Amino acid sequence: MFSLKEAIRPYYLRWLYFPLRPRRRPQAFQDCWRYSYRRVVPGTRLPQPSSGLPDLIVYPMTDWHNRVQRTQQLVRAFAALGFRCVYLNPHLGREFETSYLFDKAHRLSEIGENIYELHVRLPSEPVFHDRLLSAREEGIIATAVHAVLPEGTRAIQLLSFPLWSGVARKFRAEFAYPIVYDCHDLLSGFQNISAEVIQSETALLREADLVLFSSQGLEDRFQAEVRRSILVRNAVTAAEFQRPHPTVAGPPAAGYVGALDSWFDVDSVEQAARRNPQCRFLIAGRPEYRALRRLTTLSNVELVGEVPYHQLPDFLSRLTVALIPFAITPLTLMTNPIKLYEYFSLGLPVVSSALPEAQAMGDLVYIGETPADFSRQVTRALAEEDSGLKARRRELASRESWVSRAYAISSQFESLVSPGPWPPTPALHSPPASITLPNSGPVSAKVHKNR
Repeated sequence: MFSLKEAIRPYYLRWLYFPLRPRRRPQAFQDCWRYSYRRVVPGTRLPQPSSGLPDLIVYPMTDWHNRVQRTQQLVRAFAALGFRCVYLNPHLGREFETSYLFDKAHRLSEIGENIYELHVRLPSEPVFHDRLLSAREEGIIATAVHAVLPEGTRAIQLLSFPLWSGVARKFRAEFAYPIVYDCHDLLSGFQNISAEVIQSETALLREADLVLFSSQGLEDRFQAEVRRSILVRNAVTAAEFQRPHPTVAGPPAAGYVGALDSWFDVDSVEQAARRNPQCRFLIAGRPEYRALRRLTTLSNVELVGEVPYHQLPDFLSRLTVALIPFAITPLTLMTNPIKLYEYFSLGLPVVSSALPEAQAMGDLVYIGETPADFSRQVTRALAEEDSGLKARRRELASRESWVSRAYAISSQFESLVSPGPWPPTPALHSPPASITLPNSGPVSAKVHKNR
């Protein structure tokens, strides 16, 4: 597992590559240290939780300080419900400014109310999607997590990536901390995740005490493999997007925000831009796909770069139409786009590729089967005059909240944790009366127990 490349990387990056090319140092490696932190030494323990709820140990797929995605949103919602969350930084030492050779101490920082980030230092500083952890590395991580939890704590483990499975198994074996696996993407659809990490998901699905599926497609594909599951689609905190925004004058604008990777359908956007020259096309995200260069030749297309989450509402308020131009692949067929709910929170007409989760929204979404059809649907969406559609989108976004999703998940927790007093339901914020998506039942009611 441990390679010569890993042995050299910590020093090469810090002493040569980043000094010579400072812009290539990930912004997340800087943002994470803007919070006050303390070294994890004997006695560095969090206090007993005042809520009486179990702690959540969160093993993510993404860095908290990168683009805000499902795991961060769920953690924010759980924290609002009173759960204290310990979120592991997945870089496992690469985010530190100095190498393990000179400083072996872990760090613990408070990044929000009820949200703590644990920075664990591994000697090898592995890239977390390149390989599985060794038994020694799993032991270091487990020891670091145990060091910050209060004595006798009850905890639930929320995994968003199978890399952490060995650590989670240690805690379940020794302390009976249940494992909840959030299956939110088809891992085999990504090009940068190693085969051994993807294969390890099979065992995690079978062993987890509860599996969350973010889309019907994922549930259909893996449900037979799991003991107990619940369908928990993505959501939005609509109030963050429905605040007043400045009025923007000028030509109509169609826009996209999100990852710009191999699944981004450049052909559909290019044809839509050529068919609608009166419309500006604003594409937000970090370009990671060479084919995007074709779009820079079009005068009405602008690649605006990464938009921070706190600026996202203002960016979306500039749009007349919102886009989800995804190439149809096994990965995208399984996705439930978060951006769909964010677009809906402003009532925006949405033009999407033929994704099952977008098609389930009925007439609230314009579906483009091919690039040519996608471009025609953009023309239709730009001409939309039905104010009722806009109101229905806003209303749906207001119902489909992250707090409702966290509440639905937490309703399953009591049966998972070891016996002990459990706070009464009023300790949690009450969710909206309905969290129903078109063509589906209430998310909290769809629980499957297979064995």
